[in-house]
Amino acid sequence: MARLCFSLKSVAVAGGYSWGKGRLFYGTHSYPVRIRGGGAVGIGYSHIRGDGSVYNLTRLPDLNGTYWAVKAEATMARGGNWAVMENNNNINIKVSAHTSGAHLSAAVMRLTLKVDPNQGDNMSAEGKSCKMALAQYHNH
Repeated sequence: MARLCFSLKSVAVAGGYSWGKGRLFYGTHSYPVRIRGGGAVGIGYSHIRGDGSVYNLTRLPDLNGTYWAVKAEATMARGGNWAVMENNNNINIKVSAHTSGAHLSAAVMRLTLKVDPNQGDNMSAEGKSCKMALAQYHNH
């Protein structure tokens, strides 16, 4: 099992779009992850921070791809949500997220994740919170 920490921004006016960055902790290394995607039927803006357990990952490139999830979000100031996402490589990510902003949506989400294996480092997830890991990653 691996762990994904991420920070996303999401905006919606009818259709929605999300973008952000994350950090994948896999074995004794961590890797940057770019996240892009969208959904339908929403209005507003939110900032999403979360983490998830990644299942069935045996090869780093298998994380790459498009993930699908059904998502409902109602955020006024602060909120939370969870989702289970899966890609065509049978990689499952169970996500728990905290949101801030003003956003109302109900959507089938499509997120594309792209890991950069050339930028890995020896930063293990043990003893590190997602907040610390993302702060260190964004400062690079």
